[in-house]
Amino acid sequence: MNQILVPICLFLTTLGFSQGVSFQRVNEFYLHGDSQVIGNNILSSDPKIPYNRPRGINDQTEMVYVDIDNDPDTFSSSSANLSIPAKSKIKYAGLYWAATYPGAVGKQKSRGGRIFYDLKKKRDRVFDLVQLKIPGSKEYTQIQGELVYDGMIDANIDLKNAAPYVCYSDVTKLLAESSTVSGSYTLANVTALEGEMYGGSSAGWMLYVIYEDEKAPLQYLTSYSGFRYIGTEKTEELEFKNFRALSNGAVKTSLTLAGLEGDLALSKDIASIYSAKQQQYIPLKSKVRLATNFFNSSITRGDKKYLDRVPNSENTLGFDLAHIKISNPNNDVIRNDATSVKLQFKTEEDRLFVFFSAFQTEISTSFYQNVIIEGKPDTINEEQKKIESNPSEEIKIENTILKERSDDLKDMINAESIAIPDLESGYYVINHVFARSVNADKWAQKMREQGYSPRQFIRSSNNYHYIYLDFDTDPDVLYKRLTTFRTNKDLKKAWMLKINLD
Repeated sequence: MNQILVPICLFLTTLGFSQGVSFQRVNEFYLHGDSQVIGNNILSSDPKIPYNRPRGINDQTEMVYVDIDNDPDTFSSSSANLSIPAKSKIKYAGLYWAATYPGAVGKQKSRGGRIFYDLKKKRDRVFDLVQLKIPGSKEYTQIQGELVYDGMIDANIDLKNAAPYVCYSDVTKLLAESSTVSGSYTLANVTALEGEMYGGSSAGWMLYVIYEDEKAPLQYLTSYSGFRYIGTEKTEELEFKNFRALSNGAVKTSLTLAGLEGDLALSKDIASIYSAKQQQYIPLKSKVRLATNFFNSSITRGDKKYLDRVPNSENTLGFDLAHIKISNPNNDVIRNDATSVKLQFKTEEDRLFVFFSAFQTEISTSFYQNVIIEGKPDTINEEQKKIESNPSEEIKIENTILKERSDDLKDMINAESIAIPDLESGYYVINHVFARSVNADKWAQKMREQGYSPRQFIRSSNNYHYIYLDFDTDPDVLYKRLTTFRTNKDLKKAWMLKINLD
């Protein structure tokens, strides 16, 4: 079976955006197969007992770590069960963990009739290092995460105070080499704030798996990660492309979404899909997720709550993980031969942190054979039609691509400058950020072995170790060199950081 993987970089934070980090594609696949997602929360009112109060919210709950493994060497742990067809082949597995972590412990206090929150202990543990136990293993495997986002160093005061973070690790090799993939997965030592904080603390983890199965339909699957702060004044949109839906029959698609702060008792947070027929966004919903309260502190699959986990809390207190099939009667939402799908997030009452989105759809066999395998133009592609009928459209499309690239550069130029003593003012190509010096040193050595000249600096506000490979006072000139760096698979995560320019 021919299957194609198109590797795309995981976008790391530029550490200065006012609304978090933009969603960027992690990867995309064209194959006969499917996806599964599992996960669990890591904070609750009790270490082991499921939390099932239907109206309980994390704002009013004194949080403690969930810890179910009876292992004195771990401080937090929860598990979830994965089930995939016996003869399927793991093609990708992405592990994410996320939490609010302004400090170790918080406490609500009252003075003069006014409620305020006191941070009893500052951050006291690294959060990019966790332990994963897979089926068939009695021991944990240490997982070093990549920092996707850390609100502690965001310019937005709300994000700085809540200090949410997201970490990611590609664990494909670990699962692909395992003799037992289906079964119980336990993630331990996910770090979060215990106690109380403004807005409530929340935490959880997820494992997103793509597998090849010859009996499954031909599908396009893609995943995106980032961190978007969805408030009452701003919507967020995400567009999925690079596919063509079935030319005939029902178009079947699904989404996987993950976020923090989707309180059950606070409504009006909405995830919507754009309807080509109605030319407007249509709210997503299921029997366990209302259209007007989509993010509702639960872990769900389709029309059911996913409870094959320990603890199996029905209310996950601010952590949301959803796999949902898009309702598409008569293909009114997503039409035959559709080449893009748009998703929108918004809230009218509460704040919402969305950090993961995945999309999949059955695709046209001719599209796969002609475009993906043989590289021929897609005859259904509307942009291609415009070029064929009017060559000047090619210039317009190329200008659009250039504009998108300039927007990428513009975001980095407009990001907040950070202060680093003894560094020359200008723009730096950052390749990686580490919480621990030993990991930074290992990465720097790897870069030297590839012929680069990596250098490091430590940012005093967070004590992170930054690896940079290049510098220039002209951002346009440096951006051109950045695009060359990104052709190396180990440097696709590189970005430009503005230093000492305020």
